[in-house]
Amino acid sequence: MDLSIILPTYNEKNNINVLIKNILEILKDVDNKEVIVVDDNSPDGTYLHCKTEFEKNNQIRLILRKNNRGLAHSIADGIKASKGKNVIVMDTDLSHDPKLIPQIINLNKDYDIVSCSRYCEGGSMGNKLHYYCSFSYNLLLKFILRTQIKDNTGGYFCIKKNTLDLLPFEKIFYGYGEYFFRLLYFSQIMKQSIIEIPTIYNQRTHGKSKSNFFFLLFKYFFSAVRLRFTRYK
Repeated sequence: MDLSIILPTYNEKNNINVLIKNILEILKDVDNKEVIVVDDNSPDGTYLHCKTEFEKNNQIRLILRKNNRGLAHSIADGIKASKGKNVIVMDTDLSHDPKLIPQIINLNKDYDIVSCSRYCEGGSMGNKLHYYCSFSYNLLLKFILRTQIKDNTGGYFCIKKNTLDLLPFEKIFYGYGEYFFRLLYFSQIMKQSIIEIPTIYNQRTHGKSKSNFFFLLFKYFFSAVRLRFTRYK
């Protein structure tokens, strides 16, 4: 298997099938792929909605999680179940543009991690207030973590599976979105190659965000400080 695309879901019934169909269309010439939907037992029936639509498609795999729920754990379970040499992780609220996938795959041949960045030249977000708040916060994260990465809270990325095998998996994949700057932090310590490419995050059209933006900023700050000043063997 060449490529696994991990799609963590929670209450994304109105978005997930659209996203999967877009991915399949964009990658219609790529046979050796799988799309793994990891659902945290969504009350809106996301899992059953996907099952009804894609049960007979052998390129789509569905995982229903009922214990130890949360974004980072969902992604971790998807990665553990994946068979691809390369792994892409995307949000399922349609903010991440699947049209970038061919470019990501091509760059991943030469880099360990390809990260889609809102803060590279050409990158942006539909919500400008959110963009500027998040941009400023990422400057703080760059200072704390002593990194040159511009977008440490993105979460749309591709990584080689053998690159993941070298990282402290359990020290990365827990909590919510802060797993992503832990992933980048440990990757830099291991001197793995990382490239950022510009992306524009679209605004959600269906459903509600599951995150409290300012609460997460507070939480991520302490996670970043702890990460920076903890000694790892």
